[in-house]
Amino acid sequence: MLSLEEMKLSHRIALIVVIVLVVLFALALFGYFTGAWDKADAETLPSRMTTKWDARLVELEIEGLDDAYRENVTHLFRIWMRDDTGQPHRLIVGMNQSRKAYAATRDKIEAHKRDIEQEKVR
Repeated sequence: MLSLEEMKLSHRIALIVVIVLVVLFALALFGYFTGAWDKADAETLPSRMTTKWDARLVELEIEGLDDAYRENVTHLFRIWMRDDTGQPHRLIVGMNQSRKAYAATRDKIEAHKRDIEQEKVR
């Protein structure tokens, strides 16, 4: 086998690439078999800060979410008006993503709203 000094530059680069790929593959296998990937997927959200203004903040969050949804729908239609390539498929995909994000966010806000109301009862 040739020493590094005797190898051509292209062979050295290829060797480095192979070594890097082997190391990355080994790290990926380690993460997969130890369950570290599952832990990364199950990342928890930070806890919500509570204040005496929570009831009003929930109202503002809902207003902001509604405004963002309206703006995004308007944006999607403006895109269609500028470029009809792939439309209405692109519009429908964008609308589905917007609805999914809206529903998930609204569910979280409503859950927080229920938590605030339960804290008032206590």
